[in-house]
Amino acid sequence: MKEPNKAKSSDLKKYRPVSNLSLVSKLVERAAVKQLVDYLEVYELMPKLQSAYRKQHSTKTAVLWVLSDALTAMDNQHVTLLALLDLSAAFDCVDHDILLSRLQSSFSLGGITLTWIRSYLTDRSQCVLFNGILSMEIMLLFGVPRGSVLGPLKILLYAAEIFDIIASF
Repeated sequence: MKEPNKAKSSDLKKYRPVSNLSLVSKLVERAAVKQLVDYLEVYELMPKLQSAYRKQHSTKTAVLWVLSDALTAMDNQHVTLLALLDLSAAFDCVDHDILLSRLQSSFSLGGITLTWIRSYLTDRSQCVLFNGILSMEIMLLFGVPRGSVLGPLKILLYAAEIFDIIASF
């Protein structure tokens, strides 16, 4: 029997950092996500084409929506183009200043909410432990913590303008 392909140790994708967040931190994040999503839904600020973090929207409804649009376009003899974005590195690429600016300008977040989110993003560091040797600690200027509850929602809000561009076409 042939053994399945295993990722080579040189495959850097498998070495992405994951934050080891405490239970209390995850509970606080869960409460923050609930309040933030409720706010976004009440004021209809959630990107319309986004399925994550919306009630009665799942990957199944997203797939059905895309399929329905494609079939409708085919029925009308229109060409259908499906563009898929790989956001696997999105956690590492979020610019903190841009995210904070968008949260303020596009989503009207300010005051203590924005201050709390800023404190969540800034003054984070990382190091690597390999074969019992700890690397030098570096400050993180970009990204949101992998393994966090709040991280995926921040990526969604960071990239919300993409949905506006798509919707305009």
